[in-house]
Amino acid sequence: PLLTPASFGHPGRGGALGFADPESDIAFAYVTNGFRKTVTADPRAQGLIRALRAALS
Repeated sequence: PLLTPASFGHPGRGGALGFADPESDIAFAYVTNGFRKTVTADPRAQGLIRALRAALS
């Protein structure tokens, strides 16, 4: 899960990512102006999600 088992969202083609977590009352979006050759979240977005988890704990 992105934050909790209640998290839901979708990675976008190119590294974008958006999700919501109703348990934490948080929504998160990461969008760039470039296009990466990936179908998973950009590594920079993963770092932001780790920081978000730490801030919520």
